[in-house]
Amino acid sequence: MDIHNIQQDADDAWSITYHFVWGPMRSKPCLTGEVAERLRALIEERASAVEFHPLLVMVLPDRVYLVAAAPPTLAPHRIVCQIKAHTSRILRDEFPELTRIPTLWTRAYLVMAGDQLTAAEVFERFEAAQPPRKPRGRPRKVQLTSGEEAAGDEE
Repeated sequence: MDIHNIQQDADDAWSITYHFVWGPMRSKPCLTGEVAERLRALIEERASAVEFHPLLVMVLPDRVYLVAAAPPTLAPHRIVCQIKAHTSRILRDEFPELTRIPTLWTRAYLVMAGDQLTAAEVFERFEAAQPPRKPRGRPRKVQLTSGEEAAGDEE
């Protein structure tokens, strides 16, 4: 019996279901219309090169949700990095409006493994992991009345 055939059979029999979520830089809602359709096609195209099977690709205006089945020998980090690098370059070349932001994707992503997870559970975890957003612009100066200034001087 050939050990390589055993390994190939083991990879075919075993796969891990990964749930990925990531978003564009600054949470811009730029993944709509033709961009969303092209992104979906690029993810499915890249799946054959990286050797995983996309089970579900959901493109929302401000995030991407991907469910993928992959062999245990393929790291989830490799899957998401390959997809983000490939799609960013091509989408920014084809859609010039995406070059207005410094980079298409953030470095952050969420990956969870399991067959029983739902999209709602994964999105909830993703939102909880996001840092709080700072308000845009400079903070407003607080105007003190003359009575408050006098009270502050006495302390």
